[in-house]
Amino acid sequence: MSIDEFVLPLTKDLLKYHTRWNERSLKPYTDELFDLWAENGVDGLLDTQLQGPTLTRFGIVPDDRRSADRIISLLPTYKAIFNRGDVQVYRADGHIYIDVPWQTDQVYLGDILTDSEFEDAQSFPHAIPVAIGMDIYRQSYFADLSRTPHLLVAGAGRTAFLHGIIISLLLSHIPEEIEIYLCGQRRSEFDRYAPIPYCQISSDPAEEMALLEDLNAEVDRRYAALYESRCRSIYDYNRKAGMMKHLIVIIEEFANLNAIGKRHAANLLIRLSEMASGCGIHVIAASEKSVYFRPIRDSFPARVCLRTDTVADSYVMVDRKGAEKLGKKGMLYYLDGSSQTPFLLQSGSVTTKEIKAVVAAIMDNFEEVEEKGPTFWDKLFSR
Repeated sequence: MSIDEFVLPLTKDLLKYHTRWNERSLKPYTDELFDLWAENGVDGLLDTQLQGPTLTRFGIVPDDRRSADRIISLLPTYKAIFNRGDVQVYRADGHIYIDVPWQTDQVYLGDILTDSEFEDAQSFPHAIPVAIGMDIYRQSYFADLSRTPHLLVAGAGRTAFLHGIIISLLLSHIPEEIEIYLCGQRRSEFDRYAPIPYCQISSDPAEEMALLEDLNAEVDRRYAALYESRCRSIYDYNRKAGMMKHLIVIIEEFANLNAIGKRHAANLLIRLSEMASGCGIHVIAASEKSVYFRPIRDSFPARVCLRTDTVADSYVMVDRKGAEKLGKKGMLYYLDGSSQTPFLLQSGSVTTKEIKAVVAAIMDNFEEVEEKGPTFWDKLFSR
């Protein structure tokens, strides 16, 4: 199949969008806050009242340090006012913020992938944007694998988050540009993508370890090809010498590899993180517990942290506490690799029905074949 023959499906035809934004009246609650602060001698300006699908945020600029300390000390009363035990109070940008994870609505992945910023990101040469989430200001965030080539993901709900990344890739790139390796803890995690010829699925840790070993060898082969062609990167090579695909590896549970070769698995990932970006090999490694990422986290500056079990897990991923208090509906902290401060986002949800629709639309590009030949997984191991 030629590049001209492949038709990318339209996101708007396949994914739900128009996320419902919380519109409840905040006046009764702000009245209680003002009364509380007046009783406690707090002086300041409430200049932020924002409502997202799951989070409501109040931002106060205190007049002095005494007022700031008192605002923070009243956390138990805020919990009573909002009837929530997971209210958070913290300092940032000269404000004291009160975050109330009120609603249980979700951001739709379709909202993020139909955002004009995603379309703009796709228009850049060589860009490989994948959806990360949306903040309370309705700003969508993406990781561009051409610039941020690798990513660590930890916490509860990581599999649902990874589906968003996979759908981002499938709806923005044709098979001549990418090959996707999906390593799941159970084959059923990613089995719905199995019909797609350029997606390969595995649930065997030994096979996945062999894949990482062969990808490290592929790095050397690719750099040799770049040297012979006098090219500095995969982008120069594709412009001058031929077509070198991006290989994207998504590991749903790194603990499985850790169990069969802790130091070896870490060394393989560290070398890929240091060497593979210039030749088009990208790794997205996930685990429910971030403890498995301690040996490699410094080599992966871009990280996503969903809800963790402990404060220590939160520190491993984003160098701060807070992830242990995140909501369950896809709330996450995102370090983009350049900023020291993580972004608080909500990932886009995608249903099984939507995934099946995307896969079916992609498969419309391929003729049905009775018997499959060797997979590119087999071909990779045979190089």
